[in-house]
Amino acid sequence: MAAFVLVPGAGGVAWYWHRVVPLLEEAAHDAVAVDLPGDDEHAGLSAYADRVIDAIGARDVILVVQSLAGFTAPLVCARVRVRMLVFVNAMIPVPGETAGQWWENTGSTAARTAAAQRGGYSPAFDMATYFLHDVPPEISKQGETRQRRQADVVFGEPCEFDGWPNVPSHRRA
Repeated sequence: MAAFVLVPGAGGVAWYWHRVVPLLEEAAHDAVAVDLPGDDEHAGLSAYADRVIDAIGARDVILVVQSLAGFTAPLVCARVRVRMLVFVNAMIPVPGETAGQWWENTGSTAARTAAAQRGGYSPAFDMATYFLHDVPPEISKQGETRQRRQADVVFGEPCEFDGWPNVPSHRRA
């Protein structure tokens, strides 16, 4: 049995993992989805890391981070032991980078625009096109009432860490 701590991206809503948690539990694993204070203008990356560390407790966990949670991951791994780190379509920062800089630094926006032009769809960001394209419509509808806006504070805060910890990691897009 493994223990999983699942961290959502922007908005910080634990509900995003509501279909994954039961699958892990059915496979005899422990799974906890963390609710982050994504809409709190006073809560930065360290507050996010505190929430995740509280969820980890004394357990030996596999930390799963999605999207913006990639900026929380190195802060958590620097403070507590993590058995494995799994990135799910995550933003992976370099030391000192802000989430606001990440898109330009990685070329993400240019790549998204080029893909849209090749695919014949709008390069303007659209949640349904870029995040929910493979989510069943009934689940997308349920999620509409649970969404929270992401406070801007996190996008301007440097991700302060010296380097990625020596933790086995896996990346999935």
